[in-house]
Amino acid sequence: MKKSIVISVLGNDSPGLVKSLSKIIVAHDGEWIESRMASLAGKFAGILRIDLPASKVRDFQIALQNAEDLGLSVIFEESVPSQRTPVQNQFEIELIGQDQPGIVHKISSALAQMNANVDELHTEVVEASMSGESLFKADIKLHIASDVKSSEIRALLEELANELIVDIELLEADA
Repeated sequence: MKKSIVISVLGNDSPGLVKSLSKIIVAHDGEWIESRMASLAGKFAGILRIDLPASKVRDFQIALQNAEDLGLSVIFEESVPSQRTPVQNQFEIELIGQDQPGIVHKISSALAQMNANVDELHTEVVEASMSGESLFKADIKLHIASDVKSSEIRALLEELANELIVDIELLEADA
């Protein structure tokens, strides 16, 4: 019997880190299923889901926690298959505008008001080419109950765009 494990890792970025991580997974007959990883400010952060034989989960956890050469902080959680989920629509939001304090909080508050669930959030602050001002960019992938009309989502996002003085585009994601 296989177990699905979600692992969160954080540590100093270095060449070969993913290779070393995958080597430990393979050594315990694990299968790398999916992941999201990034290097930010010299740190490596990742979340991944692997499948392992149930009999090897504990040994795998010990091996990964004791892999001092990786220098990673590790958190493990067993993944439990979710119950049947209600029908949901997927959307993507692209936002760009002048950077300002609290912008992520205002965006996430608006999404929570719609009971949206954020699947992915990518943000960055970049320098505007002409003015040199700091621009905030966000790409948000989310899903929301199918009974929420896209016109309601658009109206709320237009209100937010006016408040923050940003451009927001709502795209229906391919399922």
